[in-house]
Amino acid sequence: MSQDAGHGQFADTRATVGAETTGTEEGAEPIRVPGMTTVDERTDVAELEIEQDGISGERLATDIQSVEMPAALRDIVEDDGVLGDRPLFTWKWIYHTCGEMITLPCVADEWVDTAQDAKFLAGVYITLVDDLAEKHGDEQTFWELAKVMYPMDDPDWDRDDINRNYARSAKRVWEELRSRIESAPRFDRFEETFLFDFRTAVQSMDFARVSESADGLSNRAETWFYETPAIGQLPVVDIDLMFSPAFDLDELDGLRELAHELQHMWRLGNWIITWEREVHEGDFTAGIFVEARDQEIVSEAELEAVKRQQLDPEVIVQRIDDSGLIDQFVADWKRRRDGLRRQDLGLESVEKDRIIDDIERLMQSHLAREVYE
Repeated sequence: MSQDAGHGQFADTRATVGAETTGTEEGAEPIRVPGMTTVDERTDVAELEIEQDGISGERLATDIQSVEMPAALRDIVEDDGVLGDRPLFTWKWIYHTCGEMITLPCVADEWVDTAQDAKFLAGVYITLVDDLAEKHGDEQTFWELAKVMYPMDDPDWDRDDINRNYARSAKRVWEELRSRIESAPRFDRFEETFLFDFRTAVQSMDFARVSESADGLSNRAETWFYETPAIGQLPVVDIDLMFSPAFDLDELDGLRELAHELQHMWRLGNWIITWEREVHEGDFTAGIFVEARDQEIVSEAELEAVKRQQLDPEVIVQRIDDSGLIDQFVADWKRRRDGLRRQDLGLESVEKDRIIDDIERLMQSHLAREVYE
């Protein structure tokens, strides 16, 4: 989505911030923190065995270009505000991803299209707010737009001291999103959860904004804790559940545990796929760079030198590439996926393996897109 509150309770993935590992009964796997120092094995992306169905960057681009967005949504993203400044391909990509690839199998057939529209609009809003934090550094507009997620506090879209053109585009997106989720059969049941998860994503974006200039925040524990929710996996799940009248609410605990772990995998995949591009952009907020610094693969001074254009970014790329660090992150992704495959979460109203298959396809399509671009 564009771009943490919990780490799923799985025998081989449960995280306890502040401790490296804990003792376990004989035969059990250790409890691990999110830090990569607990992952000794290395895995190449090709060993994930999720790139075997012939997908390519060129084919993916063709598929995305052929996506027909609903007229109402296309009108929104082609608006003369900030949305229209982005290539239509970007919005088609998000709309395509919000379809079958990340739709829970419990969504009722008659609501699938509305749920896809709502998830797309949520992704657009998250993108807008995230850009305010990371790209524009516009704190005033950022917090005004964030008010939609807080109870008893409505945004003043026309405040003199905010970017009103930006706010106008965001307002339109939010109102279209609300109109769709309010039509859902389980809107009342999941509205509060949705807003809570949306707020968590915004807090994650604020962490990225503040950590750029605040010493000490970009440490291993806090990077994992705060960076992961910015992916926006849980608000997407909440939207699908609004449109799933047959979902057994007794299974909600297990589904949210699954969603938390998938959110970690989505974040890991994002880091694995985009890290090299981010070096050239001078964006070192990702966990890969925090870990590279902590493992003394690169120094903070070198990263700062790249930002100031005093050091060739390829020096950092080559150093990280040679270190095998990326293969550690891939191994962690694989460990989490394999752990989910083995875990029994008591889910009957959704197909757990199909959801894991979807996250694999998401990883595959991101790999293809990054290579193509």
